[in-house]
Amino acid sequence: MKAGLVLFRVTGAVLGLQLVLGGLLTFGFISPEAHIVVGFILFFLAIATMVAWLTSKPPFRLMQRLTVAIVVLLLLQIILGFATLNSGNQAIAFLHFMTALAIFGATISGTLIAMRQGNHPPRSEVPSTT
Repeated sequence: MKAGLVLFRVTGAVLGLQLVLGGLLTFGFISPEAHIVVGFILFFLAIATMVAWLTSKPPFRLMQRLTVAIVVLLLLQIILGFATLNSGNQAIAFLHFMTALAIFGATISGTLIAMRQGNHPPRSEVPSTT
């Protein structure tokens, strides 16, 4: 479970960088390459975080579901990002932005839960028989 805590914090930090790069890209200060590269790094970190939580003992169902949702949202985000880049369609760009907000919310929530988790480990979800 320790790896999941650390990975969630690192993922949250990389997400912050990704959001800054997205803003710089939106306003024409940078080319898309940096945003794309950091986006893929974020995606791979999210997969590693998901695997860490899915294999953690005892299982923490909330974090398992949250990490799966983040990976699915990031996959959708990548698809929308390349569709926006190829078409320039503002409606797709708006969906890309809205998905980014959902990823941000889920990741920040997970990071805060992970931080709290580090201070207070959850009790097992299996009821005690004593």
